[in-house]
Amino acid sequence: MKLVFLDLDSTLIDSDYKTTIPEKKFSSIVKELEKENVCIGLCSDSAVITLRQWSECLKLTGPIVAERGGVIWSNNIVESTRPLETKWLGFLKESFIQKVSSDVSIVVGDATKFVKKEMTEENLKKQVFVVNGFRTASFSFFACCLKKGFLVPDKDLLKQGSLVTSQIVNLFGKKKLFWDENPKYGILIVHDSETEKKNGISVLVERLKPEKAFMIGNSMSDFIGLPGVLQYAVSNADSGYKEKSDFVSDHSLTEGVVECLQKIIKA
Repeated sequence: MKLVFLDLDSTLIDSDYKTTIPEKKFSSIVKELEKENVCIGLCSDSAVITLRQWSECLKLTGPIVAERGGVIWSNNIVESTRPLETKWLGFLKESFIQKVSSDVSIVVGDATKFVKKEMTEENLKKQVFVVNGFRTASFSFFACCLKKGFLVPDKDLLKQGSLVTSQIVNLFGKKKLFWDENPKYGILIVHDSETEKKNGISVLVERLKPEKAFMIGNSMSDFIGLPGVLQYAVSNADSGYKEKSDFVSDHSLTEGVVECLQKIIKA
C-alpha cells in the first residue's frame, strides 16, 4: 500500500474553500487510485470534523491528521498525539468566551460551516465571534460582522479578539506558539509549539506500515522530515517547500494534486 496525505487549504482547495476541478471528477480519480492500492487521507491544521466532511465529499478512505498533527483519526477513532501539551488550549477557549465583550455575539460550533451559510433566523448582534467548538488540541475563531444576512470578516474585531487571546495566553505562561492570524478571512488559529504534522503522520506510518508514504502540500508546515515520507508540492507552493520536495507539479491546487497522485502511481 502507498499512503498519501493531502494538505487541504491552498493545496487541495482554493481560497474560496472549493476544489478547482469538479468534486465528482476528483472522486472518480480517487476511486481509480484505490484500485492501484493507493490510500489517500488528509493532513491539515483544520479540525477533524472539517476534514471528515471533505473526506466523505471526495470519497477519501485514508486516515486523517488534524490540528497541525495534534489529533489523528483512523478506524473511526479520534486520538490526541500530544494530550499533555495541548490540554491548556481547551481552557483558552473557555476563558476567551468569558472575556470577550458582551456587545458581541458568540457562536460556538462548526465554525467553517457556520460562516458560509445565510443568517436567517439567528438573533445576532452586528459583530460576531464564531468559535470552533470541535478543536481539542488548538483554538480558533472567526471575527465577523453581519452584512445583508451574511457573516463577513471584520479586521477590527479580529484585532480585538487577538488582543484578548494574547492576554489569556500570557496567563498560561506560554511564550512560543504557532500563531496564524489572517485578516483576509478574519480568522485566528493558535496551536501549541509542540504540535507538528509529523507527530500525527509518524504515528500512522508506524501503525499502518505502508510500502511508501507521501505528503502533498504547499508550505513548510507540510514538510514532515521523516525518513520514508516523500514530499510532493503543487506549483503554487512557496519556494522553500519546493526546494525540499521530491516532486513539484506543473499545475496548482487541485489540478496539481491530481498530477502528484499520477506521479505517485509510478513511484
